[in-house]
Formats: sequence, structure tokens, C-alpha cells
Amino acid sequence: MSTTYDELPEGACAVCDMTAFMRCSSCHREFYCGKEHQREDWPRHKDHCKAYEVLESPELGRHLVARRDLKPDEIIFSEAPIVWGPTAHLNDRVCVGCGKLGAYVARCPGCAWPACRHACDGLVDEAIHGFECKVLAAAKLLPRCDLLLALRCLVMRNKQPKRWRQLMKLSSHLESRGPGSEAHEETQKAIEYLRPFLQIDSELEKLLPQVCGIIDVNGLETNPPDGSMAIYEAACLLEHDCLPNTRLTFDPDTRGVPRINVIAVRDIKKGEHLSTSYTHVLWSTRMRREHLLSTKYFTCKCKRCADPTELDSHVGTLKCPCGKGYVTPDHPLKPDSDWSCKECPGLLSAGEVAQLTDRLGEEVEAAMSVPQKDIMTDLLMRLMVLLHPCHQHCLTIGHSMLQMLDPADPKKLELCERLLQTFDKVDPHGARLGVYYAIALRELATCPGQDKSQLLRRAIHYLRYEPKGTSGYVLREVCEADVFA
Repeated sequence: MSTTYDELPEGACAVCDMTAFMRCSSCHREFYCGKEHQREDWPRHKDHCKAYEVLESPELGRHLVARRDLKPDEIIFSEAPIVWGPTAHLNDRVCVGCGKLGAYVARCPGCAWPACRHACDGLVDEAIHGFECKVLAAAKLLPRCDLLLALRCLVMRNKQPKRWRQLMKLSSHLESRGPGSEAHEETQKAIEYLRPFLQIDSELEKLLPQVCGIIDVNGLETNPPDGSMAIYEAACLLEHDCLPNTRLTFDPDTRGVPRINVIAVRDIKKGEHLSTSYTHVLWSTRMRREHLLSTKYFTCKCKRCADPTELDSHVGTLKCPCGKGYVTPDHPLKPDSDWSCKECPGLLSAGEVAQLTDRLGEEVEAAMSVPQKDIMTDLLMRLMVLLHPCHQHCLTIGHSMLQMLDPADPKKLELCERLLQTFDKVDPHGARLGVYYAIALRELATCPGQDKSQLLRRAIHYLRYEPKGTSGYVLREVCEADVFA
């Protein structure tokens, strides 16, 4: 089993070389036996500590670049959130004290909002729920977990002015969220709900649209805790790339506050921009760019988006009726581009492609709601008549079928290999698809003639950052048990 550098419980003090358990809280790379030696070493360490710097440009705004060469699995930085809370559009209950998701019946004794238990420590912690509890109780707001994060942001204005200033530096794209937009309608609903609280200060209602924009544009969903979203001062400046050079992990502290770790997934050269992905890597270029435009207010122009075949992955490619070729966009970065086949004069408009793939997407969604082997097998066969075998819809159905197929069925081997080949093209470092990789590898290990131990060890490697309590961590334990049984 591999161990990441951040998992090492101890190291040698950088000053005296004695066994040490305390790390530099900024870079996590140096160990110290105590504060005194950490202070003594700072003149040397400070030039190497911070691995990134913040730059600004007219096109990108504020963004992060590497200050030195970085190695794979190196922690670039780690930070606590400015603010965190339940995700927007959340219908489930979240404990307002610790952020854990669950079907809770307990209530906070002070404000009657959901809690995992009456004695949850976070309920009385002034830095988590203690102060806002008084606000919620005074305003007599009925529980709406999906709007609690916005309220927490507004409470910071007077309670934590330094954090409020950090928050207000982040982009809100307010100019794109005006009347007529879906975001404007949602903000107006939030204003009506929060009105008893907003009446405390006339400025709060004016600030709420900007706060909602900051949450939508900068909020990162955490796991763990599942069902929560956090806003970070530095991590929110990571720019988007469909082939990101970092992975994000979250470590809740003893109070449940999700600390983020930004980790290099490959060699990163000094001066290179640091990136993450704000969309799903198994979506086609059309879907990724539409999602980014509607939620983050920009369109991606990375090398994958600019390639008609999406780096030869064909996640968005159609099968041509001529039977000889495939249909790809002539100009992938133009939403209205025609789609054509290189083997015949066939031509499709962008609208026709969208209509076809959206209709097939609805069929996929319906089949996934109640997975049945026969239905999914039939749907996959029909999809492959119209789509490239590696199209996102085929991948979705194929991945869900893996565990339904008998190891001796040749289709299982074929699906596993096709999925893994596609993952290697769209996420070569496993930054976003670690669990997908592991499931395909574990299922491939059950097929005849495969090196089971080698495949399971690869699966464990992809799951090395999965946090305790998640399905990925459970899968890792299962794979480890299979290897070392």
C-alpha cells in the first residue's frame, strides 16, 4: 500500500534531525521538534516554503502560478476556509453544528435548526454555530439549509471583518446575474426568505446578490463533509483546465471545518499556472463548456476543448450513418460549428447534434434511475449504433454495467479496457476519476487471465487520497483485503 508524504506521521527536525511530529503549517514539507527550532529555521525555510504566488492579468484576473518546480504528490498549499456551510440547492438536512449530512430529527436547542444530536459541540462553538444561532432565533427563520451559507457570509460582515474583506475580493460576476437570469430569480427568492434577518441592516439586502454570486462562482463542494460547500482565499483562485495539474482533498479538523489540500498530480515547472477542473471530465466538450458558461461565466479554450476528438478520447464523437467514419465538430471552440465526417460529405448542424445527444441523455438518465442489466445492455447496443463507443453516454452505461456482468462474459473485459483507455486520455493522473479507475480495475481483475494482484495494487494507488468514511475509502479497504488475503 502506498503512503503519501502528507500521511507520514513523523519526520526529522530540519534543525536538529531529531524525531519530530510538528509540520510547517504552510507547506507541510518540513518537520520540527518544536516552535523554537521552527523559528530558528525560518530565515532559511521562508524562501522555499510558499510554493505559489498570486498574479493578475486582464484575461484571467487573479490566478496562481508555481514559485518553484513541484513534484507529483507534493502538497502545494493547505488552508482553512473563509466560510463554509451546506451546499446550495441542497434538499437534505445538514447538522448546523458539524456539517454532517443525515436524516436528522434532533434540533438545535437555541434556534431549532437541524442537528446530528442535541449535544453536538459545534452548536455552542461561537466560530461555527454559536453566534449565528442567536441570529436565526431572533429572526425566527424556518430551516433552509441551502441558504445557510449565504447567511453565514453576511454575518461575517460585522462579526469577522477580516474574513469579510477576504470574501469580498473574490469574483461574483454580478454583471451577468441581472434581471432575466436564473441567478437573479434565485437571489430574489433568497432575499424574501432572509428578509427578517436583512431588516437588521439596510445594507445587507444590497450585499446579498454579490454574496450569492461569490458563492456560486467560488464555492467548492467538500467531501468530507459530504453535502457541504466552502470558500477559500487561495484555492478559489485556481484556474480551470480540463486537464488539471492539481488534485483537491479535504481534511475536516476536530470541529468538522474542511481544510483543503492542493496537491500536484504531475511535475509542474516554475511559472506554470496552477489549475483544477470545475466540471466533469467525462462530459463532452459541448456539455463542459455549456456548464462552465452557465455557472462560472467563462468558456474553456484548453487543448482538450480545442481538439475535435478531445485528445483522441472521442467522448463527444458521433458515429456517421455512412458506416465508415465518425462525426466531429469542425471548429470545437465555436458553439454553432457544423459537425462533419471525414469519410463522406455528411454534415450536421450544432443544433441537430445537441437535439440528438440530449434525447439520448434522457434515455440514459432514465435507465440509470432503476439499473437493470437487460435494459442497460439493450440501451448500450442502441447507443453504439449512433455514437462512438467511447461517447460519454456509452461510458456512463458501460461503467454502471461492469458489476452486473459475469467475469467470463467477453463484454466485461471489453468494457473495462475501453473505460481505462478513455480515463488515461481525459484524466491521465487520476486527479478526478480515482474511484472510476479503481472500480474498472477491480472488475478487470475478476476476468480470466488477468494479473489480479497488479490490477488491485493499481486500484489502491488511485484511491490513496480517498478520505475515511467515503465510498472510495471503503473500496480501497476492500481492494487491500483482496490483495493481502
